[in-house]
Amino acid sequence: MPIVARSRLHAAAPITVARYRRVSTTDQLNGFGLEVQDAVCNDWLTRNPQATVYGDYVDQAVSGALESRPGMDRLVADADEGRFNRILIPSVDRVGRTIRAAYNWAWQMGDIGIHFISVKEGIDTSADGGWQSFAQYVRLAEMEWRRIKERVVAGKEFKIGYGGWPGGPAPYGYRIAIDENGGIGRRKKMSVLVSDNREAMTLSMAIGFVVDDGMNFTEAAGKLNKCGFLTRSGVPWTAANLRSRLHHESLHGGYVLYRKAKRDKSPGTTLCDDGVPVHSDQVRIGVPRIVTAERAEALATAMSEIGFQNGRGRNRVYPLTGRIQGHCGLVFTGSNQGSEANRGYRCQGLVPKRDKGTGQKGMSCAEPYFNADEIEKAVWDELGALLKDEVHLHATVNEWVLSRSGDKARYAARVQDLERKMGRQELLILTEVPKYLQAGMDPAVAAAATRKLRDELGEMEEQRKIAKEWLDNYKESEGRARNLAALVTGIEGRSGGMTLEEMKQVFDMFDIRVTFGDVTHLQKPGVQCQVTAWHWDNGMLVPPDPTDEQWQAVVAAVNPLLPAKHFTGKYDIREQFKGMLYRLRHGLSWADMPDIWGSVGAVRERQLTWWKRGAWSVAMEVLNAKERGVPAYRRPTLPQLFVTGRFRGGIAP
Repeated sequence: MPIVARSRLHAAAPITVARYRRVSTTDQLNGFGLEVQDAVCNDWLTRNPQATVYGDYVDQAVSGALESRPGMDRLVADADEGRFNRILIPSVDRVGRTIRAAYNWAWQMGDIGIHFISVKEGIDTSADGGWQSFAQYVRLAEMEWRRIKERVVAGKEFKIGYGGWPGGPAPYGYRIAIDENGGIGRRKKMSVLVSDNREAMTLSMAIGFVVDDGMNFTEAAGKLNKCGFLTRSGVPWTAANLRSRLHHESLHGGYVLYRKAKRDKSPGTTLCDDGVPVHSDQVRIGVPRIVTAERAEALATAMSEIGFQNGRGRNRVYPLTGRIQGHCGLVFTGSNQGSEANRGYRCQGLVPKRDKGTGQKGMSCAEPYFNADEIEKAVWDELGALLKDEVHLHATVNEWVLSRSGDKARYAARVQDLERKMGRQELLILTEVPKYLQAGMDPAVAAAATRKLRDELGEMEEQRKIAKEWLDNYKESEGRARNLAALVTGIEGRSGGMTLEEMKQVFDMFDIRVTFGDVTHLQKPGVQCQVTAWHWDNGMLVPPDPTDEQWQAVVAAVNPLLPAKHFTGKYDIREQFKGMLYRLRHGLSWADMPDIWGSVGAVRERQLTWWKRGAWSVAMEVLNAKERGVPAYRRPTLPQLFVTGRFRGGIAP
């Protein structure tokens, strides 16, 4: 193996192995499951009694094309601690099904003096020629993996050609059924899409709400939830979810698109540089219509008129989206509540809740709506101590950079070593082979030697490319982490000095997670009581209950402003005035008001009358509310926040 580090263990140290096995769904079906792999490894251990097993590491149903797997990651962590000096695998393709995945892992282990033993191929990378054999079988493993992929794709194309469903979940409104004849006149079963009665009825109801009743997406989603029609996953509808379902091509065209091209950053079919799908062209699979073409046209017209007025504003940045965990188990997402200026965070949706008395399901979610500016500032302040400690921050960044898998210096040396070998190989091809020909070598032999040299050159180029790509990614990630650290320390921890996009990058860098405490006594969103707001805005205190003399002065001052019957109603006006003051002192909502001062509704109506006719400000002046009293109670808008985070790099630019 090129650029192999000196082993941490003494050369004469006994062999200690970590046994690694991996199985994908295809491996299991092809008879190479964990039991078979275990038997292969045990056979080697029986023949090598001097070796001891440190631990067993397994990845189940994990593709070999992935460069990070749970079992493998655990093995790498133990390898870094020097707990073993060999990795025992049943065959080379367990390391990785792609050259890139296999090389990077093998290099990473080789750099710390740990080698692979592959039983099936009889390879030990610590022995002479071991690395060359390993590389050869890695290439064969990728070729086999690509053949498997091609067979899978061919099978899907066959099914699509006969109207079958190639795989994946069915679109909403449909379910997967089995066509016993395969749709091709053969006795072969094949999956097809058919209408799902309940989901089709849900879509028909939603279309009726939008087309016939003129509802927008929020109203229609709420109506569906109220009627007990939940989404396929059992959670309530949201405006965005319903809009996506009603825009689906199956409703409007009677077909489902397979291999959808990517839109912006959304997931979709991987395309080549020229825009052509990597595997094949996009195709349409016909499905039974849920609604008539005329109904679909009416829906399209209605949706074009209402647009999408219900979600968060486009191009708005919400740094804490997905990072606030609600008591109901869902996370909070950005929302503007109908106004671009009114940014906030709300729970993703309601949560099904069963009534203990009746046993019936209802809908309940007591999560608050958070003002975005307030909660973002509060979370930022929690990070303040770390962000202002420049030494600590940069030390954290350095710790992350140095903890990255792999050795930067060794990868750089590996690239240089491969480039030197490639130069020598090219020199052999261009100068030495012609010399042998001139000396009388058989041209056929010379051609065979040249092909072998060029194959070796191609292998080295492949390795250099993979090593260089790792090195470039490392440098890029390292640079982004340091740039963000400079960004944070440059503004001295002040959230006011950051754009929302910069704040989002910092929250991502620290992988911020927010939970919160009791929300029972929070300020409710919506229109505030005008009387309460007036006291807050003007610094007006709430005076003590008036004495007899003070009350007479209040009545005399406000009497010309109020109708005569106002003082002759069913309830004592003075007692109700005391109730109004009590509510302001304690920050109660009208719903929470006790009825000890008479009907709460009557108290509310009388206060509204005093406010509209200007009597309230006059009464406060008479009672000297500028000087006497207590501030009107202001409920907190945020609960106690619990902010956790850990530094991580790899932030997208």
